[in-house]
Amino acid sequence: MNAIELGPFVFATERFAFLLAAVTFFGSFHLLTLWHIAGVREDVRAWAFPAAMIWLLGARTGYVMQQWDVFSQHPLDIPKVWQGGVSVWTGFAGLAAFAILAYARRRAAVAPVLAAAFAGGLVNLGVLSLKETDETVALPTTAFPTMAGDFTQLNERDGAPLILNLWASWCPPCRREMPMMMDVANTIQGADLVFANQGETPAQVTSFLDTLGLGDRHLLLDPTSSLMARFDAVGLPTTLFFDASGTLQNIHFGEISRAELLSQIATIDTAASNLGDGYIPDSDQTGDHQ
Repeated sequence: MNAIELGPFVFATERFAFLLAAVTFFGSFHLLTLWHIAGVREDVRAWAFPAAMIWLLGARTGYVMQQWDVFSQHPLDIPKVWQGGVSVWTGFAGLAAFAILAYARRRAAVAPVLAAAFAGGLVNLGVLSLKETDETVALPTTAFPTMAGDFTQLNERDGAPLILNLWASWCPPCRREMPMMMDVANTIQGADLVFANQGETPAQVTSFLDTLGLGDRHLLLDPTSSLMARFDAVGLPTTLFFDASGTLQNIHFGEISRAELLSQIATIDTAASNLGDGYIPDSDQTGDHQ
């Protein structure tokens, strides 16, 4: 599964794994310190929040360094953690440094920190293991109307990879990511970004584009939201990555960052290059992140 539904709330699997791991960390630390306090009469609960912040800072810093070519050009994107993007192992490296500090200053905090981090890491891996990796849904043969009044078929590709973004103007994350994604769509070489509006009228789409000063070159209309149903998109925005053969390689649910977008495109580029059929994105970005 690429998204997890909890009543009216929908989470991308990676973000849900991160949130559940954080809850597990704090819950485990609290329980462990209660037991620890009973044994040594030391209150080390105040160390939980700094440990979590050190992990997050290390994880985000590692991701930013891995994607530095992108972040160096757009430094204001660095603190946008809500868009996703952490390097798990650099986070643990930061936590290890914190444990050394704790050992030097408050030894009683070391065991709860490391045990709670281990528990959170296991939960994170467990949730991520639920994510589907074998996606076989093909592009539809339906002809979709464009803003220019003609029609286009997504399955009739010219041999270039396709990035398909499902969006609507009433969706706040869609509104936030659209200017960045339009910028990438206008500058990237050898890959096509298509924005498929879900369920709105041409007038509504035009009003939104005019508000942000965006063009309609890469847009098509899906008035019945058929693409959401076809690809089991439980919410918006949803970004789908297809290779040059039209095979679905990955799905990103929720707001996407420039670094993650380019990283996913570069991943498709690497796979295509191995087959002798590559393309050139503006930035080659890879890294272990979620």
